[in-house]
Amino acid sequence: MIKKPSLKLALMLSLVAGTSAYGALASNVPLANTDIGNQAYVSYYTEANLQKFLQSNIVITRINSVYNLALAPDRTTTVTRGNAAVFNHTLTNTGNIIDSYDLRHGFEDDRGVKIYVDRNNNGILDSGEAELIPILGKYRITDIDPGAKVSLLVVVPTKVADDIGGINNKIFAKSIGNSQLGEVFVTDTINFLTGGNAIVYKALSKASGSSETDQEITVFLKIANDDPLASNIAQSFKLIDTLNADFKYIPGSGKWKNYNGIDTVLTDAEDEEKDSQNNQPIKFKVDNNELTFELPNGIPGNNQLSSPNGYLEFKVKVVANTPVKTIPNTASYSFTPTGGNLTSRSSNTVNYDVLKFVRATFTGQHIPVGQAGETLRFVNKFINTANAPERYSLTLSDEFFPTGTTFRLAMESREGEGLIERPILDTNGDGKIDTGLVGVGEANSVNVILYATLPINMSNPGSDYKIVKNATSTFTPTYIVKANDTLGTIRISTVDITNDFSVSEKPNDAPGIGLGPERNPVTQINLNPGAVGNFVLHINNTSQYVEEQYTLEVSTKPDFSTTTLPAGVTVKFKQGGGAEVTKTVKINPQGSQRIDAEVTVSPTAGAAVVPLYFRATSLTTGARDIKYDSLSINAVRSVQIIPNLTGETYAGGNIVYTHQVRNGGNVLEGDGLASSVILGVKESLAQWRTETFIDTNKNGIFEVGIDIPFVDFATIGGLKPGEQVTIFARVFAPLGAPAGANNITTITPNVTQGTYSTTPTVTSAVDTTKVLAEKLTISKWQRLTPNGSWITAVQNANPGEKIYYRVQVKNTGTNEANTISLRDTVPFYTNIIYGVDNVPKPSWEIKNAAGVVVTSGEITNRPENNTRGEISIDVDTLPAGHTLDMYFTVKINPLD
Repeated sequence: MIKKPSLKLALMLSLVAGTSAYGALASNVPLANTDIGNQAYVSYYTEANLQKFLQSNIVITRINSVYNLALAPDRTTTVTRGNAAVFNHTLTNTGNIIDSYDLRHGFEDDRGVKIYVDRNNNGILDSGEAELIPILGKYRITDIDPGAKVSLLVVVPTKVADDIGGINNKIFAKSIGNSQLGEVFVTDTINFLTGGNAIVYKALSKASGSSETDQEITVFLKIANDDPLASNIAQSFKLIDTLNADFKYIPGSGKWKNYNGIDTVLTDAEDEEKDSQNNQPIKFKVDNNELTFELPNGIPGNNQLSSPNGYLEFKVKVVANTPVKTIPNTASYSFTPTGGNLTSRSSNTVNYDVLKFVRATFTGQHIPVGQAGETLRFVNKFINTANAPERYSLTLSDEFFPTGTTFRLAMESREGEGLIERPILDTNGDGKIDTGLVGVGEANSVNVILYATLPINMSNPGSDYKIVKNATSTFTPTYIVKANDTLGTIRISTVDITNDFSVSEKPNDAPGIGLGPERNPVTQINLNPGAVGNFVLHINNTSQYVEEQYTLEVSTKPDFSTTTLPAGVTVKFKQGGGAEVTKTVKINPQGSQRIDAEVTVSPTAGAAVVPLYFRATSLTTGARDIKYDSLSINAVRSVQIIPNLTGETYAGGNIVYTHQVRNGGNVLEGDGLASSVILGVKESLAQWRTETFIDTNKNGIFEVGIDIPFVDFATIGGLKPGEQVTIFARVFAPLGAPAGANNITTITPNVTQGTYSTTPTVTSAVDTTKVLAEKLTISKWQRLTPNGSWITAVQNANPGEKIYYRVQVKNTGTNEANTISLRDTVPFYTNIIYGVDNVPKPSWEIKNAAGVVVTSGEITNRPENNTRGEISIDVDTLPAGHTLDMYFTVKINPLD
């Protein structure tokens, strides 16, 4: 009968016992039902030299369920006949799905073999270890995770009458999930020794831990002699424990508990020490990470493994940030049995698993000063400071930036000797953009780039702007690191056009002072046909530090979409002496120059109110101001909406046009009593629609939720003579609108006769909206065999199989696309493969509209074989109707 051990060591270890299974598949090995896939992307430049990015569809390869197992190792032990032999084995789920297993043994039934789960993985049968109860000779172990291991203890009693030559047999294991898999087995061999038999078992105070901080572990070495005769001494006992480099011995931690249960604290120096109770000699030495322990007088017999005494203990440290790994530890020892020869053996091997933890730093950037209309580039350095590669999803929050600021994220990572910037993509198919898998340490850091384009028309820029980037671990979703990008102030170089007086002459009330265009004309002159008038303009450089020179322009539209004046009206800019000019002289900061805008009306000019927008634009900084003046020719009833605009949007999209509705006459219009003015909208194409809004806060910027729907001017009391309001027209293109279609939206202020005798003059605004088509399209396909059909649907594959990818860019436009850069990345859970197994090197080809290859080649910008990274091809031009195809192959990471 086998008795459960009651030694103090066993009781101590049972307190730190963990779960019955430990370990897991490597993070780059796919589990069952894992989806492998990502997006390719292409960038190109439009005719307007605007860079555009397009992303492909995501193709998914779903990993099949693979069942497999391993049982290891074969074991040999030596005991004295009549004692029990204990074998420790490891059962590993080497598949990629949870599985259960049946164990059996080949020993005779009357031996009373027992199998236990070694909960703390120490190779010793401790108090409280779970015994597996056989049913019809089979021992069931359930629900083991992929990659997880179960430590087993097989206890085989021996008999005094057993043959001195020893015994052996097998332990078998079989998968429950896949009954077609054959059994695996190990062989256990028992040798017998007489005259003293030293046994050493090793144990750890814990089997695993995170290395986020230093971890202290106690190592126990149980030293026994299972010969029942006290006189059969295991003589000249010597033990050497060479620690793994990741186990750092803690000086002064050695202690020996003798066979009477008395503790002796050991010194690390090479000297002979004495047992604290019976003055027996002990030798203990620590040389770097090698420990030597000797009992020169040997181990007396009848000190069974179940004895609570006779063990060496010491402490080791696993230092913070140790990478994920398994740290093995085995001691070797030697002794001489009574009447025998020198015998050398090894203890059991104990493993300490360093577990993965997540930790990172994410550093934001402060930009002290930005300019209105500038695209700011914030560089946020992200460093994975944990002990294993990790992927972080990225989001933006707390966007305290000026209204109208647009943001774009990009990623910058090391490739070769330099940094490569690319769009941020969803690299693991979870619907969230992410960093991709970031390696550990400064050398593997990446930069998350935030582009913030400030609005151009900012009349009152503020300060202390902030936006937060959040990086969330995909392994531990509760772990989030944040980076703050901040902007101190926004500065604009400014110019101000005033009438009659300069800003220095009247700093508070010079006519037209402040950024324009104004809502109403600053100055209105009335001229008869054939007359000449004059606007006195002062171009004021209101910047603090920059000398500026300005171009001079006039338009009837505030956006200067045309500089053609109405028939019969001419304007000339003149400086002192009457010389005609098109630009100012260089004006010092806070200085000004007078410019006369001479207006001539032809004798045949019809009655009209002509808005005149005078614009000064810096040749250096782009600073500008527009001042709104007005010319009235034979003042009559006139309601105008200006200007006519053109724009572009995509099917299903919308665009906002800004208009001014102005009463160019000299009477009140649209108050609902004297007359009515109601906006009417007409579309040239079916299913298009337009909504009109009024600029509620009069800032010239369309703001959803602030600017309200508007059609009837009676709601604002009508339009006084010369009064002007800003109206926004939001035009919606229907889904499915064909590329190239042009819709004309006509907006008319319908003016009634009202109480007036004169018929009103009314103008309409015409907005022309074109439906854009992407010049390029990008598609991605996959297949599992070299000659299979290319598909975009989900396919199923096993770990270790290959995936063949094809990415195609097609120019669907009518002219060539320029500076094309096609890029893809090797998906996580895979490595690129080429030049082996008949797999060709990554390649590209360009085909014409007939599908004939016109040029092709090998892709040289690619990762090294059996690695991950970006693969790309750059093409100067792609003619209309041509396609660019990229081909490469990856191998799914195998389970072994």
